[in-house]
Amino acid sequence: MPEFNRKQKAIFLLGGGLKKDADGNWRTTNYDEPGDNFGVSGDRLRVVAATYLYKNDPEQIIIASGGKGQLKDIPDAPTVSQVIKKELIELGIPEDKIIEENNSGNTYDQLREAKRLAKETNFNKIGFLSNKWHLPRIKVMLESFVELKEIYNLAEVDFKDAEDTVLQYDRGTWQDIIESAFKSEGLKKRIELEEKGIMDIKTGKYKIK
Repeated sequence: MPEFNRKQKAIFLLGGGLKKDADGNWRTTNYDEPGDNFGVSGDRLRVVAATYLYKNDPEQIIIASGGKGQLKDIPDAPTVSQVIKKELIELGIPEDKIIEENNSGNTYDQLREAKRLAKETNFNKIGFLSNKWHLPRIKVMLESFVELKEIYNLAEVDFKDAEDTVLQYDRGTWQDIIESAFKSEGLKKRIELEEKGIMDIKTGKYKIK
């Protein structure tokens, strides 16, 4: 892994689902289609948000996180990090400013890998970037699981939700899309699942796969 400046900030972009188009291209998913086995995720917005954040501060490094996860039984499926990296480059992010994390299979694994990278790199700040519906569970995981709490001793941690980020930089393009998404039954169901996951963590019922 390259040596980076201790003052640099890492954007830790948590990967979500992937979709294979008819032409064989794998990509991140939009709000109007299933993102993974749990339904709608809108994880493409995370890639767009990371691009805005990087271009506002090009000293940052982006960590594209995600292994095969739910696609592990599909032989030709890429890792989530591969697809995210490709899309970031297409949006103008220099390849040498992207690190791939491809060991993780779920959110817990991703956070564990973030802790590992915080130990191995010279970053002093890590910004966790995901969708607004996803961040509450991320925060509770980091606060609740002993294995993950250590990251707060390794780096300054903050959180960025993709929706607020893209609205900050381009409200005209994204406001209607985001408002429609959060009114949709698909995203409402996803939020219900997240809320159940948070409750399970707090009551000790959450299963780490």
